[in-house]
Amino acid sequence: MSVLYENRQRAKRARFSILAAVVWSVGWFYWANVLWGGGSRPAAVAIVVAIGLLPLVALYFYGNVYVVRIVRDGDMADITTLGFYGNRNFRIPLAAILEVARPESGGMTIRVAGRRTPFLVDLQAEHSDMNAIAALVPVMLPQEGPERHAG
Repeated sequence: MSVLYENRQRAKRARFSILAAVVWSVGWFYWANVLWGGGSRPAAVAIVVAIGLLPLVALYFYGNVYVVRIVRDGDMADITTLGFYGNRNFRIPLAAILEVARPESGGMTIRVAGRRTPFLVDLQAEHSDMNAIAALVPVMLPQEGPERHAG
């Protein structure tokens, strides 16, 4: 069993963002309550509620794909994501990993069979073995895409 990736410090910052989003949302929900009690139009109240919900929904989905830790254990990979309430653990066979792509941004994505969204791996982690992560799948997509030759 070997740890390929560990990103606890940046995950703490992301957890703080979730807490900040909750505080943000509580403020907007309070304002919606005041508007509703004051006789404001329902459309205005609905907009205020939507503004309060958007960060929570976005961070819920982001937390489910943001990778905190990757451990390789034989022919299995244990991927831990941030989650909304706490870390979520996924035990994935290496055969189910479809691709490891490194787009031009500061991250890497890992696509797994049966999941709609890829896992997001931040390249600024405190411990990362990018070559070992790329070796989880036999074919890694090139960074800039295939070259085209005139012919």
